[in-house]
Amino acid sequence: MRSLMSRRAFMRLSGIGVSLLGVGVALSACGGGESATPTPVASTGKTFEFEISADDSIQFSQVLLEVEAGSRVSVTLVNKSIDKQFNWVLTPFGHMLRVVTEGQVAGAESGYLKSDDKAILVATPLVKAGERATVSFDAPPAGQYQFFTTFPGYYTRMNGKLIVK
Repeated sequence: MRSLMSRRAFMRLSGIGVSLLGVGVALSACGGGESATPTPVASTGKTFEFEISADDSIQFSQVLLEVEAGSRVSVTLVNKSIDKQFNWVLTPFGHMLRVVTEGQVAGAESGYLKSDDKAILVATPLVKAGERATVSFDAPPAGQYQFFTTFPGYYTRMNGKLIVK
């Protein structure tokens, strides 16, 4: 007896199921009222500076940043697109989807960021084409953090990881 579904179609459907399951797990991991703000650590006196560009390919030029806990970090977002807007947002891992979703609800006038979101450790404003914005902050405790844009539809391709050692 022949199968009604090709192997390729089955694999595609299986992948979608796994992806949706992952989204459910990520959403449940975001938690409710717990604070996502990490405890500050002592300063090391070191400074790390990064320049990340974004263009019409809807991707950050760097997707992996490494710093030391307690160091001073400076990130400059350079918008090299023709007509798009981007921002750079840093959160603990596992908060991206919720922050993006709530940013969409907050709308453009808020820079697609919920103003009192404790998961947002630092963020640039929306950067227009041809412009740049810099944020400086003390590196959080050792661990992995996520950075991304909250501009509608771009977060799936414009995201990366900050590793704090």
